[in-house]
Amino acid sequence: MGMKDRLEQMKQRAQDAGKMVVDVGVESAREKRDAATGFAKGKVDAATGYAVQKRDAAKDLAVNTKSAFKEGDFEELLARLPLPARPVQEDWQWSLAKLITAGNKPPTGTGMLLGLLDNFGTIDIGPKEVGFDGGTAKWHKVKAIRTRSLDGILQKLSTDTFTETIENLLPPVPGRGWVSEKATSAIFTLWAMVADLAIRDPEAGRRQVVCEIEYKGWIFTKEAATGFFTGPVMALLPNLDQIFREEAASRGVLVEQAEDTAIENAEARVAWLREKHAAIAAKRAEAQKAIEY
Repeated sequence: MGMKDRLEQMKQRAQDAGKMVVDVGVESAREKRDAATGFAKGKVDAATGYAVQKRDAAKDLAVNTKSAFKEGDFEELLARLPLPARPVQEDWQWSLAKLITAGNKPPTGTGMLLGLLDNFGTIDIGPKEVGFDGGTAKWHKVKAIRTRSLDGILQKLSTDTFTETIENLLPPVPGRGWVSEKATSAIFTLWAMVADLAIRDPEAGRRQVVCEIEYKGWIFTKEAATGFFTGPVMALLPNLDQIFREEAASRGVLVEQAEDTAIENAEARVAWLREKHAAIAAKRAEAQKAIEY
C-alpha cells in the first residue's frame, strides 16, 4: 500500500471516529433531553393531577351542595365538606357566602353583598392565622381559646337578637333579595339542625365546642367569637372543632372549657330543648314572612 493510500485510510478512520463521537454525543444529548422531558412531563402530570383532583373535589362539592339545597339535606353537605389537613398546612376558610353560592349561580352584581356576609359568617384557620366572622389573629398573638357547650350555643341561638332578616343588614342594591333569602334560609336550617342534634343525643349537651379566640391587639386584648352561622357550623362539625384544638395545642395555646350547664334531669332537658326549638322555629317563620313582604 502506497503512502497516498495509507493517508486516505488514516483520514477515513479519523472521520469514522469523529462520526462515532458525534453520534454518541447526539445520542447522549437525546437521552438527556428525553429524561428531562419525561421529568418535566411527570411534574406537569403530577401538578395537573393535583389540580384535577382539587377541581373535581370542588365540582363534587358544588353538585352535593346544589342537591343539599334542593333536598334540604344540609347534614349530608356538611359531612362531605373537605376539612383542612392535620396539621393545617394551607389557609382554609368556610363561609356563609360559600355555602349559599356553591350550589347556586349568584346573580350578577351580588359580589359585594356576598362579601359583606363575611363580617358575620366565616371560619378561618391556617398555619399563620385563625379567626371567626371576619376577625382573625396571628397564631403567635392568640392568648387563649374558649369553648361553649352545645346547650350554651342553642341557648344563644334561641335568644339571639337576630330576629330581622339579613336583608336589613345589607345595603339596598340589586341582588339583596336573593342574597338575603338564601342566607336566611341557610342560617335557620343550621339552627334547626343544632336543636335536633341536641334533642336526639342525650349527651350532646355536655359537648364542648370551640367558640371564642382571645388575642393581643395593638393596645387592648381582642376577641373573635362565633356568631349565628359559625357557632352552629362548629357544633355540627366535631372534626373541625378537633382540628382547632390540635392546632392550639401544638402552639401551646390554652383551650379553656366552658362551665357545664347541661340540665341533669332528662325530662326537664327535653322540655327545655323543645322550648328552644320552638323559639327558633318561630324566628324562622317571622324571617320568612318578612322576606315575603
